[in-house]
Amino acid sequence: MNIYTLDIPECRDFSLVLQTLDKKVIFLEDPVGQQHLFRNKTDLLHSLFILPLYLSRDSSQQTALFALAESYEIPILFIYKRSKKLKDPQTLPKKTIYESMAFPADPVEIKLKLKALQNISMQLYSTKMKEQELVNIGLKVKQNLRVAQNFQQLVLPTSIQKKDIEIQGIFQPSSELSGDLFYWQEVEDGKYGFIIIDVCGKGIQAALISMSIRSLMPGLIKRVKDPTFITKELNKHMGHLFQEYQKENTNAPYFTAFIAFVDTAARIIEYVNNGHPPAMMYSPCNNELQILSNGSMPIGLVPDMPIEKGSIHYEAGSRFVIYTDGLSESPSNHTIHRFDKIEQEFIDNVHLDTSDLLHELLLSRMKHSEINDDICIIAGTLF
Repeated sequence: MNIYTLDIPECRDFSLVLQTLDKKVIFLEDPVGQQHLFRNKTDLLHSLFILPLYLSRDSSQQTALFALAESYEIPILFIYKRSKKLKDPQTLPKKTIYESMAFPADPVEIKLKLKALQNISMQLYSTKMKEQELVNIGLKVKQNLRVAQNFQQLVLPTSIQKKDIEIQGIFQPSSELSGDLFYWQEVEDGKYGFIIIDVCGKGIQAALISMSIRSLMPGLIKRVKDPTFITKELNKHMGHLFQEYQKENTNAPYFTAFIAFVDTAARIIEYVNNGHPPAMMYSPCNNELQILSNGSMPIGLVPDMPIEKGSIHYEAGSRFVIYTDGLSESPSNHTIHRFDKIEQEFIDNVHLDTSDLLHELLLSRMKHSEINDDICIIAGTLF
């Protein structure tokens, strides 16, 4: 242990006792000029200051050493002469640990005091290192989460703007990784497939599941071209993916989805709503709003599930909106939904271009309450 003190009578007398215990004492004549001695964290673990309990106000050295101990949180052993009447010390440390001892002192008592201070100092240092390690881990996790969130944004499809269809999407993630995702593509001339999913839960597990589904989407939509069979394929995928998990847990991971194919030549939409908030289709010809809710239960709950495919014919100029439940649910009470509100907002803003329509729907949700769930919205026009 490195024991530092001042070259003043009380400290010199006490250091003589320490020397009989084979303790090396270093006298600091200029504490301010020797701050470099305490910048090594390893040395701090083995450092101790000996100071008079009653600091002299006119002693700049005592004041400087006291400030140094506070700054680097070096333990202090305060010493004082035995007396029948003791007054309160003028200043005591607020940051570093300290003990006090009257002298003349018994060598055994001194050993115990020094050992106690050293042990406490090491425990505090260990705790700080663990806290710092947790902070560093937290920073790395946040950095990795930002990278993952950026990646989720990058895999979203670009808008489609053609003579027969226009489709755009907006993605508003919560603070965590997202389980929401949308995708679309032209499967052949005049035929388009699109899907929006919402994985149950939040965080890494939900994000991994959604990314797993995202990796299947391009090939699956182009190969299968039917929402019923895509639902079955995705349900099988979830079963294989979590086969072992389902043996040990009653609550299997699952997700809701809205899967649709549009034939712009025939002006027909075939869709399956897998436990998802209902999509909406607005026809400007008759000012009619259709709710697209036919389908099945969420994907991943049971191996075989009944599926009801919906099919509608649309008029030229029809507008549609599909969204995840982050847009409709209240964060304070998940039993409260904004379905009717969203329907009315869609009708009120259906005259806007698609980008403005999406932002109006999102802005209304942001005004309603705080957002603690991911939000995906798809909107478009069928010409």
